[in-house]
Amino acid sequence: MMSQLHRWGLLVLLILASAFACYRIVAITQADRLAVVDPQRALQWIPGHAEALRRLAEQQLVSGDVAGAEHSARRLLAMEPLEGRSFRILAQAAVATGDQAKALALYRIAARRSPRDIASRAWLVEYLLVNENYAAALRHIDAILRIAPSQERVLIPLLIRLSSDPAFALALSHRLRARPAWRAAFISGLQDEADPAIADRVAAALASDGGLSEGEVDGLIDGLIARNRWHHAYALWASTPAMAGRRLAPVYNGGFESIPTGHGFDWRTGDAVPGVDVEFAPVAGAQGQAAHVQFRDRAVAAVNLVQPLLLTPGAHRLRMRARADAIASERGL
Repeated sequence: MMSQLHRWGLLVLLILASAFACYRIVAITQADRLAVVDPQRALQWIPGHAEALRRLAEQQLVSGDVAGAEHSARRLLAMEPLEGRSFRILAQAAVATGDQAKALALYRIAARRSPRDIASRAWLVEYLLVNENYAAALRHIDAILRIAPSQERVLIPLLIRLSSDPAFALALSHRLRARPAWRAAFISGLQDEADPAIADRVAAALASDGGLSEGEVDGLIDGLIARNRWHHAYALWASTPAMAGRRLAPVYNGGFESIPTGHGFDWRTGDAVPGVDVEFAPVAGAQGQAAHVQFRDRAVAAVNLVQPLLLTPGAHRLRMRARADAIASERGL
């Protein structure tokens, strides 16, 4: 008799446990489904549903119910102590009540607890920029661009505009030295900047501080020349560390006084031309080097030795010394 009662009791318990499990599955499914569209109803199914509490708190903030948003955020914090977005909602509530110091402290916690929460970092960026703490602001901008590369279209133009401030340009050059993933996009945007004065100041500041590589400076200079902004290109080249203390004649290094660097307004050998070799070596009777051009038994259209020139309006005369040595050509030069 007792054994039969035990079996019935166990069966009842199994039925109740199964029913409860089914209810929990239904409740969780419904709460997950309603959390985004109707968080209040979601919380009727699961009172401590984290996503529903967060959505509710955000809705309360938008509607102006600051106290309600704080209450929901604290409930969320009790359920999820490590959820940084709870602190962000509390920070937004502090901003709404005018408590800037409290908001700053809460936003900093939010960014540490939820490093991928862009909203927290965006507020900190604005606050730090206003207070001219550029290095800290750039750390958060760097994080945002790593988390959401699509933000480049918004933040890259902002960085370029802000860089008209020499202090910001200096801080930015330090950040660029670490070669962040968005560095190439910034350099490209700098070349496309509509205001040449801003682009020139930024490029010069970055180049002088070592924030741009030699190749990047070359790209900027060539881009400026291609857009017919010769004076800006020359100013950028002249401001680079490599040109510090050098004499800038109208034709720089015209007599090959030093081995051509191939950069800026110095001589360039460019891409190799099949059938032609160019090298530089001292020669008797010359102040500097001489360019030795060797042709190897084939016709060529050009020699890969060029130099961009920026000359003042007026008459100019080109003077040069040249000597042919053992040239044999049926069709002449």
